[in-house]
Formats: sequence, structure tokens, C-alpha cells
Amino acid sequence: MKSLLLIKAIMVGFALLVINQSCTDLDEELFSELTPDNFYKNEAEFIAALGNAYTQLGGYGSGDVYNLQETTTDEVVVPTRGSDWDDGGNWRRLHLHSWRFEDGATGGAWDFGFNGVTQCNLLIFTFQSLVDAGDMDPVLAEGFIAELRALRGFFYWQLLDLYGNVPLVNDWATAESAPATKTRQEVYNWLIADLEEAVPLLSKEVGQSTYARMNYYAGMTLLAKIYLNSGVYVGTPKWNEVITACDEIINSGLYSLEGNYFANFNVDNSGSSEFIFAIPYDEVYYKGFNMPMQTLHYGSQFTYNLTAQPWNGFCSLEEFYNSYEDGDLRKGAPGSMEGPSTVRGNFVAGYQYSAGGVIIEDDGADAGDPDGINLNFGNIGSGQPQLNELGPQAWRQAGVRIGKWEFANGGTPDMSNDFAIFRYADVLLMKAEALWRLSSSATDADALAVVNLVRERADVDPLTSLDGPISFAIEDGSVPGGELFNELGREMAFEHNRRQDLIRWGLWEDNDKWTLPFNNPGDVLIADDPNRRLFPINRDKLSANPNLIQNPGY
Repeated sequence: MKSLLLIKAIMVGFALLVINQSCTDLDEELFSELTPDNFYKNEAEFIAALGNAYTQLGGYGSGDVYNLQETTTDEVVVPTRGSDWDDGGNWRRLHLHSWRFEDGATGGAWDFGFNGVTQCNLLIFTFQSLVDAGDMDPVLAEGFIAELRALRGFFYWQLLDLYGNVPLVNDWATAESAPATKTRQEVYNWLIADLEEAVPLLSKEVGQSTYARMNYYAGMTLLAKIYLNSGVYVGTPKWNEVITACDEIINSGLYSLEGNYFANFNVDNSGSSEFIFAIPYDEVYYKGFNMPMQTLHYGSQFTYNLTAQPWNGFCSLEEFYNSYEDGDLRKGAPGSMEGPSTVRGNFVAGYQYSAGGVIIEDDGADAGDPDGINLNFGNIGSGQPQLNELGPQAWRQAGVRIGKWEFANGGTPDMSNDFAIFRYADVLLMKAEALWRLSSSATDADALAVVNLVRERADVDPLTSLDGPISFAIEDGSVPGGELFNELGREMAFEHNRRQDLIRWGLWEDNDKWTLPFNNPGDVLIADDPNRRLFPINRDKLSANPNLIQNPGY
């Protein structure tokens, strides 16, 4: 399977070479260089051209979309460790919800979305032009164009979710150089209508030929995700539509839970029975997934024999780590003074050892670190907080690290693990939430059955009620659906879902309950501000396009 993906990645690179020169300027040169005489002669070349739109996904696994969707939540934080990870306070502001419209992540995520939209629009125009000229089979073109519309829908969903009010650019030939902002309602209405028309035209084939591409079931999952958050986007919940879309996937019988949860995150995870839409990362042919660099400590290079030293950044928060029961296979077990962890989990926690079996020592460890120079992620067993502060002197080894994706022994900064944008467990949990929302019953049998199907694989006891305390607000007591919310986090940790979950559940403004202590002069915590549900349009974008309108509150 992986060899197929390498070929696909090579095709992607080829597509970049032949098409990228025309991405920003459409004129006669497009067809003087790419004609039926030198390209677009068979289906394989059409697919190669299609690949240029998919390459835009490369920044999704590790990039500014991830930073906005995850480091702003109770799952991930990037503390300032002395002189490391200060970056002008950008990372602290994400945690404190005090980001500014100058901050780079708001511009990078905007570029991710609109670069993807632009490539899809260009290829839709190109294929349609070939049909009009009699150089492409209309039936073949219809399938490719529907695929591009669905992929464009994914990029527009990111923009709708992060910024709300954005330009609507859906035609390459008539695109304006400085398009005006459209309301979130207008963008939502167009997006739903376009996807509901395009998705039924997509292939229902599931296999090598559609792996990492938008097929019918990926399109239905995308619709389910948008329906799930419709109450946030436009004020009108679409719970029945969520169930209908999820049932299309579930009832197909083409996807199933992997028997081993971590089969979804292994180095060689391509072809997982849970993967509905994935990015086929490869350390040579399709780079961009840099999790070991982002999260591991400098000394972790000796644990995994990495070819480069990690950056010692991303970690999880104590309340989120503790939301997993001991014995939950997804939590794993920490290393101890007696030896390294032998139980894999979503986290890398506790004492860390070299590949030779020796505890790693950090000669630069902070004087106040309770473990001294012994590397102990999260200071497990010390009686001290897992993270002492947000900055400026967060301990170098503080915080459990993100270990969900397997780190290859001898690995490079770029991982070869495929990244699941959509996977089957998420579909099950979306359906469970929609069932619970409609029934308003903590013991709804259908919702409980779906949630417990996911929990069974994690080897934890089934829930008898979906109510319970929220993981980071135990002192508030049981709340409706609290255990369902917790389960969304436990299963889908670090997979770009948490910000949406917090907003949809009305918990986004409770960030003061998970915020780490901070001591930097000028750092400000912004809580209870609904405007922060959307990110600002970056200053550079506003300067480049005077027709953009900034979101409220910025």
C-alpha cells in the first residue's frame, strides 16, 4: 500500500512542476504550455494534475491550522521555556486567547485555506475548458470536477470555521483581485448547497485508487462535520442531518474500527479500516508532518535515535491527561525510575530513557525542577504540577508530550505516518452526539451504545450515563453530556477537533479554567469574550485587500 502512496506523492510533485506556474495568473500561457498535445492525454495525467490541489493539504498535520485549532484549547499548550518558544509571545497569546491580528498564525491558516481554494478553482476551470474544447470526456470530467468541488469545500470549511466572514471565490475566470468579505451565513449557504450537489457525484469506491482522495464517504463526512457545527455557524442546529450523513458511512459497511487503536497512528498506517480521508505523508516524498520536532525534548533524540534534535515545545495539560482513566489503553503508562514505559499511549509521560536503557539527563534543567537533571515528562510522581507555568520559566522538561503518532526509530524531522483528516471513530461519535442532542437523555440507549463501542476498544468500562463533570471543571459537578464531551477528547485528541468541540459545547469562554499561571509582563487572559470564537483577519491580508472587513472585537 505504501508503495502506491509514494507513487502518488511523486505524481503530486510532478503536478506542482507543470501547474504551479499558472496558479496566480490566468492568461493565454496556460494553454500554450498545457495542451492536449503535451499533457491531459489520458486519465493518469488528469489524476496527476488533480494532485496539485491535494498538495495544499501538506500543511494540515503540522502548521498554522493545527496551531489555531489545538494550541488554543485544553489539549495543547506551548509554554515559554526561558529563551525557547517565546517568539514575541505568540504561543502564550494563543493559550490566553489574547491573539492579535498581527500574529502570524492567523495569516498562515488563511493562506492554507485560500491557496487550496485557488488550486481547486484553477483545476475546475481547466477541466471544464478542456471539455468545452472537445479535448476531455465530459463524463470523466464530471467526476474530477465533483472531487475538486468537495476538496474545495474542505478548504472553505476551514475558512468558515476559523474566520467566519471571508470572501467567496468559486470561479477562476471571474475571480476578482480584491474580493469583498461575505457573511458567515452567505458562505455557509453556498458551501452546503455546493457540497450537497457535488458529493452525490463522487465515487463510492474505497481502495487504493481513492485512498487519500475525496470520495463519496469523505464528502459525506465533511457534510456531517459542517452540519454538526451548524448551530455555531448560523444558529440553526442540523442534528438529523448529522445522523443521516453518518449513517451513509456506517451503513456502507466499508469502514470499521481498527482492533488496535494505535494502528491508526503507526508509521505504516496507510490503509487503516478507519481512514475515510487521509494525508499520505512521507519523510522523503511528501513532507510536512513534524510532530516529533514540535513536541519532544532535546534529549529525546537519544530515545528514538532521531537524525535531528527536537525543539522541546508542544505538550498537553494536566487536566486533559487526567481525563483518561488509568488502564485506558489510549492513555498509556508513564516511565518510572525502574524503567521506561512499556505501554504506548497518546502521551509520552514520565521518565525518559535512551535507546540504550539509560535515564536521559538534561544538563540544562531548571534549578527548581523537582526531578533535577533526570528527564521526567510531566514530573510524574513528584507531587508537583505537570506544568509549573506558562512562562517565562516553564521547566524544560515540564508537561507530558504528544505521543499519539508513532515516532520511527532513526526518524527524520518529517514523519511517514499518514494523517487521518476524517476517521470512522469520529463518525461514530458525531452520530452519538447528535442522538444525545435530540433525545436530551443522559441514558439514551442508542447514543450510549455508539459511545461504548468506541470505549470498548480502549478497554474501559462502558458508560451508563452520558452526564458527568467536564474534565477541566470537576469542581462544577456533573453537567449534561459531560462524559460524552470528555470522550470526544479522549478518542480524538490532537486531531484538530477540540476547538470546535469547546465552542459547540459552550465551553470556549471557560478558558480561565484551563489556563496555566503566567508571569510575563503584558500577558493578558481574555475570557468570556464570544468574539474570540473567530480569529481576526490578519493585518497583512487587510493591507493587501481593502475590501476585507475585520471580524468584530479586533
